[in-house]
Amino acid sequence: MNSLLRSTRSLVKAQRLLHTSASAHERKQFLVVVHDYTDAQGLDRRMAARDLHLQQAKEAQADGSLVLGGALFNSHEQGKMIGSALVYEAESEEEVRQIIAKDPYVKGKVWEKWDIYPFRMAITPSKS
Repeated sequence: MNSLLRSTRSLVKAQRLLHTSASAHERKQFLVVVHDYTDAQGLDRRMAARDLHLQQAKEAQADGSLVLGGALFNSHEQGKMIGSALVYEAESEEEVRQIIAKDPYVKGKVWEKWDIYPFRMAITPSKS
């Protein structure tokens, strides 16, 4: 009986260790709300960096780090782009910051500032 009890305790301890190490590397979702620079040349810089930005976004989507993303507008009627909204999956907020820092919109001075929020998507986009 003692050996069964020791085996059970060892198994429980092993399961706790596995669960702890698995959750330490679990990917989490982050909502990023980005604001563009507001100077007169901002839109020109956005358009100049757009193709490379979209190419990298598609690569990030393919590797699973970018869930969705799109432009923010001042209104639907005017359609002036003022920023972006993105959902990333990463192990940490720091990883998201590193991804953003490499984006052509940051390097090209399109994105001025951003906020990163812990996020969990409740409803996923439907595939059309």
